[in-house]
Order: sequence, then structure tokens, then C-alpha cells
Amino acid sequence: MDISLITAHLMPALVIFLAALMQAITGFGLVIIAAPLLMIFYDPKLTVLIMFVVAMCTNIVQLPFVFREARTRVVAVIIIGYMLAQPPGMLIYHHFSSSQLKILVGSVIFLSLLAMQFSHHHFRQCHRNDILTGFLSGLSGVTTGMAGPPLIMYFAYADFTPQQLRGTSVFFFFLSGIISISFFAANGIDFTNAVYESAYMIPALVLGILLGQKLLKYVSPQLFRRLIFCMLYFVCLYTFYSVLAG
Repeated sequence: MDISLITAHLMPALVIFLAALMQAITGFGLVIIAAPLLMIFYDPKLTVLIMFVVAMCTNIVQLPFVFREARTRVVAVIIIGYMLAQPPGMLIYHHFSSSQLKILVGSVIFLSLLAMQFSHHHFRQCHRNDILTGFLSGLSGVTTGMAGPPLIMYFAYADFTPQQLRGTSVFFFFLSGIISISFFAANGIDFTNAVYESAYMIPALVLGILLGQKLLKYVSPQLFRRLIFCMLYFVCLYTFYSVLAG
């Protein structure tokens, strides 16, 4: 066994462990926490692909437990918008440099954090807004690996029970992951490296989710949310600095 190879993957695995732990405790999305941190260790374009692989593994594990509560008709309409966003999203992915992609990821996270903290706007749930949310989610997903922020803001005040919100979100991310991975593959994007790197992270992912479930009743979700916000704001600012300084 190559010890140096394992050592090189310890920090990315630790990032996934932390992101999975935070998600289990706070309900925050795995990808929005992990993506900017993994970009410290990987090229941004490879990070996007790794996020799709890791997120798909998470959704496959979760879906059997939450599918019964999913609002499948809502997801069906949102997915239409998501599919419409794949071609323009792929153009951005292909033509943006790694530095530009870093700036885009940092901007998406920064604006999402501000919106989640300070915006209390209610979006009326209707087919038009479903499709628009799906389109924005698709555009964000293909270009940055983070399809969650538009969906989180749209569902924030939806008439869902917590169980329905979780089931609907997991079902959407499962379908959207299949669509984007298929679209990437159809456009000649090779996932070999992403799958290889993800293999080192899956054990950390499982451990993070299991430990988070155990700790859930002993820790304050509000405290962890504040820590996440502080950490992500720092990562965003560091991302902007690293691009400008480089």
C-alpha cells in the first residue's frame, strides 16, 4: 500500500468528513460546504466532477429512506427547468478558465450565504417558479457542482413538512445528478479521475454522516450553523484573494 498516496488524500477526506458531519447536524447541503474547500486541493473543474460523484453516492444511500415523503410532481416540473439549463451551463464550464470558475464558485456561495442569512422573501410556488428554480439550479449545478442554493431559497418557505422537504430535495438531487453526469459524459467529459479521487472520500463521507446522527441530540445546530457561515465566508474571501494574487 502506498502510504504517500493515502497521506495525500487525508485532507480532502477530512473536508468530506467535516461537510458530511455538518450536514447531518445542521441540514446544510454537503456540496456547498465541501466544494470551495476541495478547490484548495484540486483543480476547480475536477472538483465539480468530484462533487457530482460524491453527492450521487450520498443520494443513493438516502433515497430509499426518504422517497415516500418526496413531492414527486413538484420535482418533475423543476427537473424540466434543470434540463433546459444543461446546454448553457456546459458552455460556461467549457469556456471558463480555472480561475474564472473559482471566482464563479466563490460568488455563488457568497451571494447564497447573504440570501440565506438576510433574505426573508417568499417565493410563490407555481409551475413558472418551479421551472425558473430548476433552470437556475441547473446552471449553478453544471458550472459549479452546486445545484442546491436556488432550491434551498425556493423551498425555504414552501408548504412542506420537514420530512417532505428532505425527501423532495434528495429525490431532486438524485435525478439532477443523473442528468448532469449523463450530459457531461455525452459531451466527452471523462469522470475517471473524479471517480478515482472520490473513492478515497466515501469512507469519510459515511463516517461523517453516522457520527453526525449520533451527535445530533448533544450539540446545538445553531452553533454549527454559525461556524459554517464563518468558515464559508472565510473560504470565499480566500478564493477571491488567491485568484487576484495569482
